[in-house]
Amino acid sequence: MISVVNHNKKMDKEEFDYEVETLIKKGKSTIQDISIIEGIYKDYVLLKNGYLTSILQVSGINLDLLAEYEQNRLFEDYGSFLMSQVHDQFQTISMTVPVDFRSYNLGWKKRYLHELENKDNTGNEYKRTLITSYIDHFQGIRMKDEMSTKQHFVVIREKMNKRTFQDLERAEIILTKKVEEMTNSMRFTFESYDITIRKLSEKDTLTLLYRSFDFEMSKLYG
Repeated sequence: MISVVNHNKKMDKEEFDYEVETLIKKGKSTIQDISIIEGIYKDYVLLKNGYLTSILQVSGINLDLLAEYEQNRLFEDYGSFLMSQVHDQFQTISMTVPVDFRSYNLGWKKRYLHELENKDNTGNEYKRTLITSYIDHFQGIRMKDEMSTKQHFVVIREKMNKRTFQDLERAEIILTKKVEEMTNSMRFTFESYDITIRKLSEKDTLTLLYRSFDFEMSKLYG
């Protein structure tokens, strides 16, 4: 589910549609040809329409655990947050992804190797078999997508006036300030909900983009 918070949404949508349709009419057919993404600059995404963007990952709030009056207060807080950002253009994205068991499973694999290297437990084959079954179990859950979670992102952008490196640096400075202000605003508004906000690094951004282009393979290498 993708929602856009943008008072100029209609104009931006038309501009984006025009750009994509123009690329298609010119015979461009590959993902690289029709994608709005031009490349990665540091921890930012540079778009072909001249925008430099930054992505924040924000933890979700479980509404099911809140009473009705708490839910109403949350909606009011969210409305206040939107009003405080009325002059800025940003996009919110929520996507369902498999629970990442890689770190958890890696811990079991390290424990298995430790058991192999531990000379005092060389005869404890049952324990090693049990650890191996855990590794296989969680690997199977990961591959079959039996457990999933929601990830939430806020995309902030800044327009480049010229296609020059100097203007790219200017846009970076302004966007960095926007990201800081947005982060502080969210933390202040939702301080009672204990949310976490993290700016995606270059590696995180590439993983997110890879997941969007090739979801199945991203489960193996993302």
